[in-house]
Amino acid sequence: MRHFILGCIATLGVASLGLSASAMAATEIKVAYGNQPGEPIDVAVKKWAEWVKQESNGDLILQPFPASQLGSETEVMEQARFGSALIGINAYSNFMDSVPDLSVLDAPYLSKTFDDKLKVFDSPWFAEQNKKLNAQGYHIVVPNVIYGERQLLSKNAVKTPEDLKGVKVRVQNSPMYVAAIRAMGAIPTPMSLGDVYPALAQGMVSGVENPPSVLFGGKFYEVVKQLNLTRHMQTVTPFVTGEAFWQKLDDDQRRILDETGKRFADYASELVMAQNDKDIERLKEAGVQVNEVDIAPFQARARQEIPKDFPQWSPGLYEQISEIING
Repeated sequence: MRHFILGCIATLGVASLGLSASAMAATEIKVAYGNQPGEPIDVAVKKWAEWVKQESNGDLILQPFPASQLGSETEVMEQARFGSALIGINAYSNFMDSVPDLSVLDAPYLSKTFDDKLKVFDSPWFAEQNKKLNAQGYHIVVPNVIYGERQLLSKNAVKTPEDLKGVKVRVQNSPMYVAAIRAMGAIPTPMSLGDVYPALAQGMVSGVENPPSVLFGGKFYEVVKQLNLTRHMQTVTPFVTGEAFWQKLDDDQRRILDETGKRFADYASELVMAQNDKDIERLKEAGVQVNEVDIAPFQARARQEIPKDFPQWSPGLYEQISEIING
């Protein structure tokens, strides 16, 4: 009987240790993004995961999920908002319905350089918008990853807005991108990226805008040969989780994600900018003519036209953010 009791105690002890180990298991967070394996964002996310594991002594684990494996940005954000252990890449224009003023950060011609644009993330305005976003159930973990400078690849050279009159340019199906191309003087034509090559070949559109890496990767240079450095958007993207999940993390876990997130933003931005220069050279080598563009008249049109398309913005918002960035 005594041996039976001792055996039961030992079994309970092992079970208790197992429960303790389970209770102390690492917190695993999925990181979702649409970029393909090997692209700068993917490389940087994997480095971020290394830093987080190291700094937390294995208490925090980031699991990269590239190539939209977990769904679209909108789908990922909905999961995160309802408490899933997820951090997803997003676009500020995707917050149009929850915190409309944040979407201005994706507007065209707000800045001439990325260094200028990054100023906004240290401003009281951004801090205020961030609080509003928290109240809507979201939490920005990393606000300022440089994603790329968008250029225009077209059939004919473009120097002024007049050169775009009547020209159909493919855009993604987003109100901000439609408004941007319209403000530049062209006819925005929404379609999926996979349909662009045949559309260019058949003359359904005469241009496509995107960072050079996408323009090269899609082989659009086989059909149209003029790369116009319109620099219409310096895209800076956030990585976002849900506020409910963020509050479940302890102070040390949040600190680690904040501190390593800053390193991640710097590293990702360096990789993206280096790749941008390489891809412009690759386009040149593929026979593309690269045209410098005076952006002043495009910027003037954007300042006049863009606010008209977004009546939900606070009055004078575009000008206010331009002053923060360029001041």
